[in-house]
Parts: sequence; C-alpha cells; structure tokens
Amino acid sequence: MDVLKELIEHAGIDGVTAPLANEMIAIRNNYETGNLSREEYEYLIQEIADVRAQDELASDEVACRWVISTANLLLSLA
Repeated sequence: MDVLKELIEHAGIDGVTAPLANEMIAIRNNYETGNLSREEYEYLIQEIADVRAQDELASDEVACRWVISTANLLLSLA
C-alpha cells in the first residue's frame, strides 16, 4: 500500500508532518492488531484530518492538505 509507505517516509522525516504521520501509523497499527474498533479508528483518523491538521499546520497549507488527503486514503482502506 503506497499510502502506508509514504506515511512511514514522512514519519521519519524531521518535518512538520512527522508527528501526525507517526500518530496515523500508530492508529493504523492499533486498528490492524484489533486494539481499535473500526469506529474508533475512523473517528481518530477523521479527527486528525478535520481538526489537528488544520490546527497544527495552519501556516503550511501544503502539509495540511497532505495530512488531510492521507487521512482520507487511510479511511478508504478500513
């Protein structure tokens, strides 16, 4: 899955998207291992896309759009 590969790359980069990328990876891993229900997974990923990306990346529109589009892709994989 290309989206997961891209997330891992962003998580390893010391940039503005790294914290949210790491968080999305952790949420995805918890969902895949059964520690989160689908509803919890969708809520947490949607929260990152709807609120956190815009709050934390308000000054970087490109990064904000990347986080939102990545979150939407993760939701489509659920």
